[in-house]
Amino acid sequence: MKFAFITPRYGADISSGPEHACRLLAEHVSERHEVDVITTCGRDPLTWENEYSEGSDRVRGVLVRRFAVNQTHDRAAFRRLSARVLEEPHGRADEQEWVRRLGPTSLALVDHLKRHYRSYDALVFFSLYHPTTVFGVEIAPERSIVFPCLQLDARLRFGLWPDVLASARAVGYLSMTERTLAQQFLRIALPNEETVGIGIETPVQHAYPRHQQDPVDDMTGADEDTSPASQGPSADYLMSRGVLFRRRHRLYGRFVLYGGRIESDNGCEEMLEYFDSYAAGTGDVALVLMGIKLMKVPEAAYLRMPGGLPDRERMIAYEAADVTLAPEPDDLLATTVLESFAVGTPALVNARNAAAVDHCRRANAGLYYTTRDEFTEALRLLIGDQRLRERLGENGRRYILQHHRWDAVLGRFDRLVAKTRRS
Repeated sequence: MKFAFITPRYGADISSGPEHACRLLAEHVSERHEVDVITTCGRDPLTWENEYSEGSDRVRGVLVRRFAVNQTHDRAAFRRLSARVLEEPHGRADEQEWVRRLGPTSLALVDHLKRHYRSYDALVFFSLYHPTTVFGVEIAPERSIVFPCLQLDARLRFGLWPDVLASARAVGYLSMTERTLAQQFLRIALPNEETVGIGIETPVQHAYPRHQQDPVDDMTGADEDTSPASQGPSADYLMSRGVLFRRRHRLYGRFVLYGGRIESDNGCEEMLEYFDSYAAGTGDVALVLMGIKLMKVPEAAYLRMPGGLPDRERMIAYEAADVTLAPEPDDLLATTVLESFAVGTPALVNARNAAAVDHCRRANAGLYYTTRDEFTEALRLLIGDQRLRERLGENGRRYILQHHRWDAVLGRFDRLVAKTRRS
């Protein structure tokens, strides 16, 4: 079969949100079927400037066709329009104008779909709010599958969304919480829908005896640490989970891990404040921030910052950690939580993130917090009880194997496509 995956932006450097989900699905579906990604040359949703080159390219083996954006994003005008349509009575034309102003609008992309939609068995659209979906579905609704990527916010009140979803042949969801939003807030129950989810690679469990260490992990010569705490790791340490990561970053005690962009608007600032309160009463636990730093981070003895890491080392880092922190309040995919579960590490997540909380509950593999006191008490409980961590970790590993293996996800995707072809 041949699919077109249509998304506002696409790139290997986009590591979160609907576009990230689109890339992961496209890469794995392309192993079984022919996939074209239809997208724009835009990269930054705050500007929608044409940063990528127009034309065809391959990204991690997937054919990507990029089309120029016709109009950059005017943030001031968009804010004014949003305030009006979200706070005052308005009509369908106002909502459609809101979609255009949100962007990205690409006349060439729409024209390509009009000319070539018959060559695809299905058009798979990602992110409901963008023009690429709203105006793309109109071209061939009978071939359209929409992954709306819904989150709870004021925009859900628009009357446009139920009409777009109802016009498509099928709807796919990335989480159960998203499907609940569609049913409770958009008041839709569609005959052809499926919670497809997202897949997580499930690495094999390893022990790491000393002779398997990477030579770059050995501390010799001028780099050798001669402090008493590092005079010689014990045998238990050398056989511990994730020891490759621990040795490389000189982590000889317990630590909790955050793996994501370090920026103020995704819960990191609050997380750092809360952890500082926790550390004031417990001085022997490190906080490792694994990601690109986009905000000022306070100086603290307990902080370690290895920076952004490649996929393989990132998964070893999750395995090495005692607990993973997920402070993002609106991470639709909750990827860090699922990756942590995949290697048997429990998570402590922001209770405002419905998807992360749902995974913790269904897997029985993590806790969640709302306040500073809840954060410190939950983290104290997890760090202090090894048997609890092991039990939650094993629950998380089973949850991933049951629900988030890529073969299971692709099976649900194929089932969704089959529903569209029977209708």
